[in-house]
Amino acid sequence: MTSTQERRVLVFNSLDEVVADAERLAAGEVRTTGQHSFGQILEHLARTHDLTTGRVQGPRPPWYMRLIIPFIKPMVLKDQPVKPGFKLPPDAEAFFWEEGDVDVAQALAHLKDSVEYYHSHGPLPKHPMFGKMTLQQNLSLNLRHAALHLSFVHPA
Repeated sequence: MTSTQERRVLVFNSLDEVVADAERLAAGEVRTTGQHSFGQILEHLARTHDLTTGRVQGPRPPWYMRLIIPFIKPMVLKDQPVKPGFKLPPDAEAFFWEEGDVDVAQALAHLKDSVEYYHSHGPLPKHPMFGKMTLQQNLSLNLRHAALHLSFVHPA
């Protein structure tokens, strides 16, 4: 990992494209720019998909986030790239981001399994963080979220 903010420009149109990009990257050597390793990023994406399908239960957002979510939800749901730098509360940080080394093959398998589960079960009618969303809004958010995090992973 390096500390620069060099990023790839990514736009995904489907979760299958996300998996294909992750598989292509996992097939070779990579370097990351930012704070997380490739394995951590893949595991993070898998955990968020598991959360949006109800496969796992995440920590409840703190009271101050529940107050501001209605105001930021319209900005988050715009079809624009997700910006880096969103700081999670400590318990959410621990839930969504694995500490230490994360095996890329295991994290990729988890992501593929999570995406397959997402395809077959779909997102919950009520998003755990943003509440009621259409299927398209949920998918768009997941695709833009994946584009954000995978943009920090570069073929070496």
